[in-house]
Amino acid sequence: MSHPHKILHVIDKLSMDAVNPSSIALCFIEWIKHRDAQRYDVMVASLRGRDAASQKLEANGVKMFYIDKGKYSFANVGALAEVVRQEKIDLLHLHGYSAANFGRLAARQCGIPNVMHEWAVLKTLPHQFVMDRLLRTKTDIAVGVSQSVREFLVEGRSVPLDKTRVVWNGVNLNNFKTAAPEKVQAFKEKFGIAPQQKVIGTVTRLREEKGNRYFIEAAPQVLREFSNARFVIVGDGPVRNELEALAKKLNLDGKLHFAGFVSEVAVALAAMDIYVMPSLTEGFPFALAEAMAAGKTVAVSNVGGMKEMVQHEENGLLVPPANSAALSAALVRLLKIPTLSQHLGDAARKRSQEFSVERNVAALETIYSKLLSRKNGQG
Repeated sequence: MSHPHKILHVIDKLSMDAVNPSSIALCFIEWIKHRDAQRYDVMVASLRGRDAASQKLEANGVKMFYIDKGKYSFANVGALAEVVRQEKIDLLHLHGYSAANFGRLAARQCGIPNVMHEWAVLKTLPHQFVMDRLLRTKTDIAVGVSQSVREFLVEGRSVPLDKTRVVWNGVNLNNFKTAAPEKVQAFKEKFGIAPQQKVIGTVTRLREEKGNRYFIEAAPQVLREFSNARFVIVGDGPVRNELEALAKKLNLDGKLHFAGFVSEVAVALAAMDIYVMPSLTEGFPFALAEAMAAGKTVAVSNVGGMKEMVQHEENGLLVPPANSAALSAALVRLLKIPTLSQHLGDAARKRSQEFSVERNVAALETIYSKLLSRKNGQG
């Protein structure tokens, strides 16, 4: 029997804060667990040094390499090529600008294929635009996590359309179907939320593009009609102080709670009746897929990959971005019509089957197989 093909994921960094693994990093763990082990051996290389986030991957059995040569140093190319030769890597799977730049060069140097994976619609940086133009012929396949991201790959990153593919993100749905009732109760009690109170929440990063200010601005209007509603924001980030000040200004003390980083996201989701994602831009958010897997009623911005995940009035509600009035109206409607909310939540759970990690891995492995067959002269 032939040996498994060796796939090396290369990523700029594994964490936004050097402590907690990013969603992409956690995705590596799931990919490796769910891979076809007879066909693929999967490893990860970070372009940063070892940190707390990478230690979590190591603890989950991920074989790690660290290439800490500096964000803009072309020494990364040689270091990556050395890992490829040493480990007999068959394909590089690249995540992030630096990983894509140096990884495509290393792949060509070593004569192996590469997959460039884009997770979001980003601002086109002048220097990166130049690099992408120079490297466009060195891209074998570019994966976008939604159709909007695929369009960004073509228009913003100079990848020929015929070299692009859409592969939706995938989550381990089983992790979000249930949560221990005592943990859910403890989560609510921590914030003084009574069992009969309706909880409207989000799991997010506290960054400007996540649009959380519009969620906060929507809260007073909801409370005017449903004084018993409570609001929870799970997550942390650089604009937390600004958002807390806004909540205080709107007299939301005791009614809107900042939960910070929560390790058991399934518990936080189980505590929510309605899930909100008011982002101004999104690729294909894991958090939304997780909320849908948990059977939550979702009200999200009509942007990016969320338009592909949610069909308005079928398995959730889509609202215009940056519009707190429209968001509050959607939330009031869901609270006023519990049967609608229940129907949309059930439909969201059913829809989430399309976002399973098994489907995600199968689609990626199909791409690997075609590229490796081409390399070996079989296709």
